[in-house]
Amino acid sequence: MRRRYSMLKLRTSNVSAGVLCVVLGLMAVLAPRVFAQNQAADSETAAELVEDGLDALSDHAEESGRRLLARVINDFPGSAEAFRAKRALAALDRGESTPEERAAIKAGLAERAAEYRRAFLLDVGDRVFFAENSAILGGRARSIVERQAHWLTARPDVTIVVIGRADDGGGRSAAEILSLQRAQVVRDRLIEAGIAESRIEVKAAGEADRLAICDGPMCQAQNRNAEVFIKEWHFDGNWSKSAMSGSPAKGSVSPVSVRRADPADSVSQ
Repeated sequence: MRRRYSMLKLRTSNVSAGVLCVVLGLMAVLAPRVFAQNQAADSETAAELVEDGLDALSDHAEESGRRLLARVINDFPGSAEAFRAKRALAALDRGESTPEERAAIKAGLAERAAEYRRAFLLDVGDRVFFAENSAILGGRARSIVERQAHWLTARPDVTIVVIGRADDGGGRSAAEILSLQRAQVVRDRLIEAGIAESRIEVKAAGEADRLAICDGPMCQAQNRNAEVFIKEWHFDGNWSKSAMSGSPAKGSVSPVSVRRADPADSVSQ
């Protein structure tokens, strides 16, 4: 009986020792991987914080941007991300911008311009239409242009391109002349309503850049228009507190996920 008990105890000890060896072996294998994963997670978090901080600066949220960059420096000392954060904060203190910040600003400007285009379209409409072979604004068109002028007056940091179009027959040269006249009449009406001439560029698309690609009177009518296209939202490039305190004008909306190509780039002067 004692012998059987001793054998059972020995077997139990052997099993426990085997389990312990397996656990220790797994720990030895997994520990480096866990450590590496933790390092990667920390690095990813630091990189994300830096990007979030630069994005905040590009959106003129200086306090938030400084806080995020300072967190990177404190939580990840000696890292490449901490060096980037220090460099960005130093440039911010000097009133300068780094290449990374300038790229972020450029992206932010494009995004803000897209927001304004979307808001402009929803709030007042971005184009007016003309009768065949005419560059005269009708009553409805004049009302739309007046609302456009009111919207633009409230946002003096926006510049625009008025793009005239024509689909009235008569050949390419005639279409270009008529489309230019349509763009000019909208520009003149905006200036009369108080918009500075320096904010307005005029382009003639002629028969190019059509809205409706089909035959028939209904399609041609849609292509006889002048579009007010928001070209740029301006930022002076200095990291000053006055610039940082700026915010989107009332009526701006969330960034547009799918951006329309700039029609101003596809038409001739």
